[in-house]
Amino acid sequence: MQKIVAVLSLLVASVNTVAQTQNFPTLKEAKEATKNGYKTKSGWVIREGDRINIGKPATGEKRFAYIYNAPGLALDLSKTPMERNWSGKSATVRNITYNGSKRSGFSVILVINVAMMVNYWVEIDNAIEDEEILIPAEFAKNKEKSPSTGGSVADELKKLKELLDAGAITQAEYDDQKKKLLD
Repeated sequence: MQKIVAVLSLLVASVNTVAQTQNFPTLKEAKEATKNGYKTKSGWVIREGDRINIGKPATGEKRFAYIYNAPGLALDLSKTPMERNWSGKSATVRNITYNGSKRSGFSVILVINVAMMVNYWVEIDNAIEDEEILIPAEFAKNKEKSPSTGGSVADELKKLKELLDAGAITQAEYDDQKKKLLD
């Protein structure tokens, strides 16, 4: 019985992860969809050379779940997660690439650079969903709310303050959004 529960838990977790990621059936479709940058669910278009802001690990632990060292070799399947100390920093998008197969489909991966010699891969849809990557304020209002969030004014103000503290938005943007929420 315990084995069945464990297997079902793993299946549910897998379905949740897949549901968050936008998969393309073929590599050709993935390349076509990202030809001029990658458009996220919120409408934010990410292009090579853009700066993105790193949030906090989704797991609440010391490491990120969807940001990890870029595998070195084609046969190297290891994923060393980014450490928590990169929270609140920004990174440069070096490349937009793909990961997957004909069977599972292809998902978009950002290759980011946070230090001179360190590249990380970002499973961008999952990272945005779990706030490991912070979306710009002008697209935050377009982000689909998950059913588990309350969405109260206090929650929204807290999120805005976190974005301000992380440097993802300016003081003027914070004040403008705060005024809209309180009106």
